[in-house]
Amino acid sequence: MDRKTFAEGLAVLMMAFPGFALERPATELWYKMLSDISDTAFLAAVHRLVMTTHRPPTIAAIRKAALDETKNSLTAEDAWQIVIDDVHKHGIYKEQFYDDPRLENAKRTIGWQELCDMTGESRRVVRAQFIRAYESYDFKEDDKALNGKKEEVNNELLSKLFGGVLPGERAAEGAVER
Repeated sequence: MDRKTFAEGLAVLMMAFPGFALERPATELWYKMLSDISDTAFLAAVHRLVMTTHRPPTIAAIRKAALDETKNSLTAEDAWQIVIDDVHKHGIYKEQFYDDPRLENAKRTIGWQELCDMTGESRRVVRAQFIRAYESYDFKEDDKALNGKKEEVNNELLSKLFGGVLPGERAAEGAVER
């Protein structure tokens, strides 16, 4: 998000909540904590919060509202229906792969063969397991979005912990392995 959009959002908050004001250090902190949100999502979140809350929002409330504004993932039921339709259409020999990581991970958790081998008796159990897995991955993706977690940051931290070599990578030539 650019600073102009951030300033516009803060101005809306200050007009809507008369007691709301941020000093310069607090403004910088807010910008730093919210800068990974897109301009449109930020403004939509601010407008939504102004219309639906009685108190000035926190950083967390703005992040949550922005996520809600931009989230377009499937429901667990819709994801289940897509997989079942593909199982009936393509069968066991033509496993389908999905761009949505939540859907793909839930499918992999159950396994394509297990999905294809379902009987009428086991269908309810497999469906419940799939929905639970999908919701778990959905929660993890939401958590990443809310907390602004980035893979690069995680890899950087892991690299520091393991002396510059990530688990599963080989040490550079000449390096001493422990």
